[in-house]
Amino acid sequence: MIPLLSSIPFLVHFSLSVLAAVRLLYRKLAVNTTLAWLFLLFGLPVVGVALYVLFGDHRLGGRRMKMGERLRSFFMQVFSVKDAGIPPDIASVPRYAALSRSIQADTGFPVLTGLSPAFFAEAGDLYTAMQADIDAASDSICLEFYILDPAGRVGDVLAAVERAAQRGVDCKILADDFGSKPFFRSHWPTRLKKAGVQIVRSLRVNLFSSFFRRSDLRNHRKILVCDQRVGYVGSYNLADPKLFKADRGVGQWVDMMMRVEGPVVDALTSVCLSDFLFDSVGYQIGRADLNALPIVPRVGGGEGTPVSMQVLPSGPEMRNSTIYEVLVSAIFSAQRRLRIVSPYFIPDPSVQLALVSAAKRGIEVEIIVPERIDSRLAQFASQSSYKELLRAGVRLIRYRSGLLHTKLILVDDEIALFGTVNIDMRSFYLNLELTMVIYDAATSATLWKHSDTYLPESTPLDPARWEQRPEWHKFLENILRLASPIL
Repeated sequence: MIPLLSSIPFLVHFSLSVLAAVRLLYRKLAVNTTLAWLFLLFGLPVVGVALYVLFGDHRLGGRRMKMGERLRSFFMQVFSVKDAGIPPDIASVPRYAALSRSIQADTGFPVLTGLSPAFFAEAGDLYTAMQADIDAASDSICLEFYILDPAGRVGDVLAAVERAAQRGVDCKILADDFGSKPFFRSHWPTRLKKAGVQIVRSLRVNLFSSFFRRSDLRNHRKILVCDQRVGYVGSYNLADPKLFKADRGVGQWVDMMMRVEGPVVDALTSVCLSDFLFDSVGYQIGRADLNALPIVPRVGGGEGTPVSMQVLPSGPEMRNSTIYEVLVSAIFSAQRRLRIVSPYFIPDPSVQLALVSAAKRGIEVEIIVPERIDSRLAQFASQSSYKELLRAGVRLIRYRSGLLHTKLILVDDEIALFGTVNIDMRSFYLNLELTMVIYDAATSATLWKHSDTYLPESTPLDPARWEQRPEWHKFLENILRLASPIL
């Protein structure tokens, strides 16, 4: 009897591990990710199964996936761009046409026109511009941010939203539940709600929700849309760099944001409003919910310099990891030069292979990362890839003057990927992200120049000196490299 009782915990653990393993195999994840999870499931009694239940499934559910596709189709139909063809300047270049078709097939968003894009690299200038557009809004405002911290100059932006709501503008704020804790713990939600602002926690984190979806999924998007006329997108959180995480010893966060007008703002509006509906209404979105939204068909294209752009939302709500496919394809398609700027750079084998291959065939490949980041684990995991990249001829450049948080991929002199995506598995699969794919030589040249300003404050890694780092660093890098697929 005693041996039978003692075997019950083992049988329970083994049965649960088998069930989780079958689920894992049917998901057809990358081999290294699958093997890492199988090791945890069968190697760590109880703990492995618990970790898989909490963090194993990166999807938000099939219902959200299907409803998301329907919502994007609805918005594109309302804005009369659902069946927009590929612009002649894109269709004439085969690799552009193929890339844009792939993105539209997965997201529903075609190539649209953005008017006179402007880029902000200084928080004060950005917040001043945001306040001006919020104060000029007469119909609607939608803010969607991963981190909303009301300290410092961000309070002025929130005060502008409060004024807008008081004069009758439909104002919505969608903030990630985990990333925006300082906002939700402050007096601002009560103050803004009193003025009429609708405030929603995105991807709520609590014990109950952990039983139905992975607990560490994050809404990493950064969007502001005013009157469907002007949109902001990029890597800036609504957090004052002078104050945000000032005690981490990494310096001020260095970011970039784009302001744009024109038809492409319709796609940004679609993303923002869809996310708002999911987190406020749930998956039972009906006609009444859609009719209550402040959306109107665009009249006229607007004025300004036209630039071809495509909005690429990505994350666990999507059927495919389109941003991952686009990134790998873009690296392989590079013909002259390639530059990647990313604060968190932990390439998986496919991205690493693409970078090494590009360097070996003579492409000038540069990767600019911060010298120090706010996660030591991620720092060591990132460094595990450096040796192979340096050996292939990739230039690894480390920025010294703060935590470089810009996310930018520049391919030759024509294509730019600009937005919220880091080069790591979390951004590719776990976070709700947003990337602007820009098909324009002039805008690419502007972004090359912007990223050039990082170089005087940076140090290229010397391969010989890099090999002289302590042996315990190398050992820790290799250990954390094994964990990178499931971080």
